[in-house]
Amino acid sequence: MSCSEDTLAEALFELDHAGEEPKVRLVMLRILPSLLALVAILAPSIGCSSAGEATPDATMSDGSPIAIDASMTTDAPTTVEFAPILLVHGINGNASEFDALEARLAADGWPTSRLFSFTFPDPAWGCNVDNAGRIEDWVDMIIATTGSAKINVIAHSMGTLSSRHFIKALGGAGKVARYITLGGMHHGLSSSCLATFPGAPCVWRELCETGDFIEALNAAPATPGNLHWVSIYGTSDETVPNASSNLVGAENIVMPGVTHVGLLDDAPTYVEIKRVLAYPQL
Repeated sequence: MSCSEDTLAEALFELDHAGEEPKVRLVMLRILPSLLALVAILAPSIGCSSAGEATPDATMSDGSPIAIDASMTTDAPTTVEFAPILLVHGINGNASEFDALEARLAADGWPTSRLFSFTFPDPAWGCNVDNAGRIEDWVDMIIATTGSAKINVIAHSMGTLSSRHFIKALGGAGKVARYITLGGMHHGLSSSCLATFPGAPCVWRELCETGDFIEALNAAPATPGNLHWVSIYGTSDETVPNASSNLVGAENIVMPGVTHVGLLDDAPTYVEIKRVLAYPQL
C-alpha cells in the first residue's frame, strides 16, 4: 500500500528539514516454519500506508496467507488504548514490509486510520540523522491528524537507529508511549567500521559499533523518557548479532529460531508485539 510523493508532502504540511543489567526473557513459544530469506529490496519512491481496509489476500513474505487465529491471542487486557502506530523500516526497506503486521493489527481491531508506515526518501543511503528528522515530521503529522498526545513506534533493523536518535536528540521521548524494536542494531555493526575511506556513505559511518553516532545513542541514559522500551530479536537473525540487539534499560525479548526478516511476519513475535502494545501508558 502506498501513496504518491505529492500526497506525502501534503500530509507532512510541507515541513522541511535541511541538510541495572539488561533483562533477557526467553520466550518459549511454538515457532512456525520459516521459509524466509533476506532479500535486498530496490529503493522505491516515497510510499505510505494507513487508512484503508486490510486486504483479505494479504500474504507473508514467503507467499503464504497470513494466519490470524486463536493461537495468536495473549493474556493482554482486552481493552487496549489504540494509540497511533508509526512503523519504521530499515536500510533498503520500504513501507510495504509491514503489510503483514498491519493486517494482523487491523484484524485485532486496531483502526487502520491509526496505522502509519512510510518509505524514507533514500532507503539505501540516507543518513540516520536525516531520517530522524523525517520521523519527527511524520510523528508531528500523526499527532496533529489523530489528536493523540503520544504514539507508538515499531522500528525494524536500522530503523531503530533513526528512531532512537529522534527520541533521544529531537524531543521524541515526550511524544512516544511505547517503543518496540525488531532486530534492532542498537550497538551497530563491526563490519561498518571498515568504511573509513574518503567519501564513505555517512550511513556506514553511523553504523560503526565504535563510532560517534552509536556511542552517543548508548551514552547514559540509553533509554530516556517516560516510555516503554522493548527490544525483540530472533536467535536466527543472520543480519544483526543478538549482542547488538540487546539494549540496556529495555525489556529484551528473545524469539527462538526467528530470522531478521522473519520478525516482520512471525506469528509468535506478533503475540509479543500485541502484548507490549497493551502496556498502560506511563
